[in-house]
Amino acid sequence: MAGNEDFKEVFNWWYFLGAVVALLAFPLLPTIAGWFTFYFS
Repeated sequence: MAGNEDFKEVFNWWYFLGAVVALLAFPLLPTIAGWFTFYFS
C-alpha cells in the first residue's frame, strides 16, 4: 500500500511540474513560432 501512495505522490508531482511547464511554454509559443519563421525565412 505504501508503494502505491509513493507512486501517487510522484505522479502528482510530475503532473504539477508538467502543468507549470505548460503554463510557462504556451504564452511563449507564438514568440517561438515567430522567431523560427523569421530565422528560416
